[in-house]
Amino acid sequence: MSAEEDAPNPLDDPVFVAGLRPIPSGSPSGSVSRPASDLAGVSPGGDRVEVVLAHLEGPVLLCFLHIRCDGCDQFWRGLADDVSAQPPGSSELPDTVTAVVVTKGPGSVDRVEVARVASGVTRTVVMSDQAWADYRVSAYPFFVLVDPGSMSVLGETVGFGWSDVLSMIRGGGR
Repeated sequence: MSAEEDAPNPLDDPVFVAGLRPIPSGSPSGSVSRPASDLAGVSPGGDRVEVVLAHLEGPVLLCFLHIRCDGCDQFWRGLADDVSAQPPGSSELPDTVTAVVVTKGPGSVDRVEVARVASGVTRTVVMSDQAWADYRVSAYPFFVLVDPGSMSVLGETVGFGWSDVLSMIRGGGR
């Protein structure tokens, strides 16, 4: 084992994590006022996937996650359908919110690895570099709340934990 593998992960330290705060990337007024885009890409199995936002009801939470990200791991587990696999304080997303997981496209990440990490998640998983560009995502884990009715972005945040994401949802994106 290398020294890097032996090093403790600061995200495993509850005191460290408790001191972290989300970094919203929207405007200070809380109004992002940006149009939302439909998503197109492939599933981890290689099938074409298209998410047409206008076909969905209620807010849509786009979860931009990576497969090799210590901070993303809790979100992958929280989105799992097996409640026993979910960490304490996990997603508990309101029933009115549709979650869509977005990873980088197959040219950037291995579909087999995405399938492994996403096993147990029956929510839509879209592999799409274009979605990351459309929503101006440069880091992960990153969350975008979209209103399909107005095709607009309600809010966005870096998530250090589910409480950050749920706070954004409860605030209507602000």
